[in-house]
Amino acid sequence: MLRAFVYVVLGWVLIALVGGLAEVFDLTVMLPATSAVILAHVAFSRSMSVPLALSVAVALGYLEDLHQGAPIGTLTMAHALAYLGLRWAAARLALTNWALRALISLAAVVAVDLVTFGVLLAMADALEVRREVLVGSLARIHWHGLATMLVAPPVWSAIERLMKTFRLDDKPPAQAYWTGS
Repeated sequence: MLRAFVYVVLGWVLIALVGGLAEVFDLTVMLPATSAVILAHVAFSRSMSVPLALSVAVALGYLEDLHQGAPIGTLTMAHALAYLGLRWAAARLALTNWALRALISLAAVVAVDLVTFGVLLAMADALEVRREVLVGSLARIHWHGLATMLVAPPVWSAIERLMKTFRLDDKPPAQAYWTGS
């Protein structure tokens, strides 16, 4: 439970930090989605049960909804679905180096962005948003992915250090030894 709390607090701090720095430095380009990197770490560490990890994904999505001003539930659902896809991938892939961590973070942010795009496109009339604007924003998704890939290795390392500091790092599975009696 403490590990889940650390993920959510770290996500909240990073979301605020990225937004705050963008405002201070007057950045108008796509910013990295640090919550997607945290989401990938949650899925690939597999140190929490699926319901607990899914609640971390929902909390991160809700914080993104609040921060970005998206209709409440849009990014929440996108993060939850992306987590489920990442958890499935985690059972089949091993992340052995920083490049693979960056690629899986790219996959996470693309999944979140595509689900968000689909939800907003489906609700465009109700939200009074022109579909052309949404389709045009999809053409810039690669910048969001690139920014996220660039920050993924240091954010991933920071998560590892933070978990080690709080002694929440992944424990190797217990091995049974034959005592030879």
